[in-house]
Amino acid sequence: MPSSYVVHVMEGRARLRHPALADTKVRGAAQALLQGETGVSEVRSGSESLLLLMAPGTDFAAICKRLEKKVPALLKPKAEVAAVHRAEKRSQFAAKQAARKGKGQGIGFGDMLGDMQVPAFLQPLVSGTGNGKIMGISQRKFAVRAMFGAGSLCLLTGLAGGKSLHVAAGLAWAALASRHVWVRRKAL
Repeated sequence: MPSSYVVHVMEGRARLRHPALADTKVRGAAQALLQGETGVSEVRSGSESLLLLMAPGTDFAAICKRLEKKVPALLKPKAEVAAVHRAEKRSQFAAKQAARKGKGQGIGFGDMLGDMQVPAFLQPLVSGTGNGKIMGISQRKFAVRAMFGAGSLCLLTGLAGGKSLHVAAGLAWAALASRHVWVRRKAL
C-alpha cells in the first residue's frame, strides 16, 4: 500500500503531495535525494508537491523508503503538519504587524476606530468591556448591518427625491463600505 503522501503512481510518473513539502528546505532536500535515485529522470516541484518522471521498471517502493528516512516529516499526518505550518505563518504575520505598528506604519482606518473610546451617551449600547458586542451582536455584524442600512436609506431617499439626505446617506454608505473593504482586504 502506498504512503499517504503518494497521490498517484503510474508507469513512468508519480506525484507526491504533503504539507511538509511546502517548506522550501524540506522540498529541496527531497528533490535532491530523488534526483540522485537511479531510474528517476526528472523531478519537478510544485508548492506542496513533487512530480517524479521515472524510467519504466523503477522500484518506486524502495525510493519511498529512502525518502522517508531522509525526510521523516512525510510520515506525520497531513493535518498535523498543515496545522503547524499555519501556526508558524500566523506567528510570522503577527510579528510583522507588530513591527510595522511599532514603526508607525500600516495603521489603517480600522485600527484607528479600534482605539477610539466609546462616548458616554453610547455606553448603554455597548455590552460588557471585553466581548466587543454592540447591542448584543458582534461588531462585524453591526458594521455590515449599518452599511446595509445606510445603503437602503440612500436608495429610498434617492427614489423619494430628498437630495440632501440622499447625499448624506450615500457618503455614510461609502465610508462604511470603504472601511469594510479595508478591514477585509486580505479575503478579497
